[in-house]
Amino acid sequence: MNKNLLAVIALIGIFFANTMPGSASGSVVVDRVVAVVNDEIITMSDLQREEALKKHDGALDDRLVLEDMIDRKLQMAAAKRAGVDVTDKELADAIADIIKRNNMDMLQFGQALAKEGLTIEQYRVELREQITLSRLFNKFIRSGVNVDEAEARAFYQNNPKTYSLPEEIRVRQIFLTLPDNATPEQAAAIREKAQSVYLRAQKGEDFIRLVREVSQGATASQDGDLGFMKRGDALPEIEEAARALKPGDSSSPFFCAGGYNVIKLEEVRTPVRPFEKVKDEIMKTLYEQKVENTYRSWLQALRGDSHIENRL
Repeated sequence: MNKNLLAVIALIGIFFANTMPGSASGSVVVDRVVAVVNDEIITMSDLQREEALKKHDGALDDRLVLEDMIDRKLQMAAAKRAGVDVTDKELADAIADIIKRNNMDMLQFGQALAKEGLTIEQYRVELREQITLSRLFNKFIRSGVNVDEAEARAFYQNNPKTYSLPEEIRVRQIFLTLPDNATPEQAAAIREKAQSVYLRAQKGEDFIRLVREVSQGATASQDGDLGFMKRGDALPEIEEAARALKPGDSSSPFFCAGGYNVIKLEEVRTPVRPFEKVKDEIMKTLYEQKVENTYRSWLQALRGDSHIENRL
């Protein structure tokens, strides 16, 4: 059966799911009242029918399913008081649209419902309730929820880690080329020169001046500045040497990329995504939080104004 149709049949969509893993009995028992909601009742057979409807969600907890049914009773009563309803034409149009989207005719639709243990009339009742609850939710919850930019900016400023990007390092490099056919003596001389440069840096000589004096290779014209790099994006040898340094420190010479290197760790930073890049995401998050909190408070108020007996 098409997943979209199953989703509608299972009544999942706009409302918050109240089911948790547990166990639901499939045995037939003598019918009895399991809850009273104002002047309405919920029977064990009602509960079992609801659990059968939700069987695609996995194992169910009787108590949580019943609480969800009580909440829907309260909301349907609120819809009636507020004059929120669904006309027969609207219901017929909704069903026609579902049939069309699932590439079925009415006969196939009825057969698909039968496989789920539903008649078309039962489905109409369930769908009417779902549409009514959706309209009620929009009227009393969504319509009253707003998030402005000031709220989003405050959230952004109070949660910097949420929008942090990977740590970056800025390294300055002195590079001394080792010729391809260098003799051991030549290699030792270049290594010794790199060691001398390192000792001069350790004594406090200006690193940029040392770059201009002795460095070779492409970065020499940039005063050895390799720019900001994400941790892990640099050459492994440079990454490892930089990891042992604090900003302002220089490394001892190491071989990398065909020559000897002495690096200085200039800066370590954790950049943050600009507010304008994440504003819509934040406003969506805050809106959803407000919607949920408003819904919970509204539902709690409905419960507080009602007579409810849970007899499970």
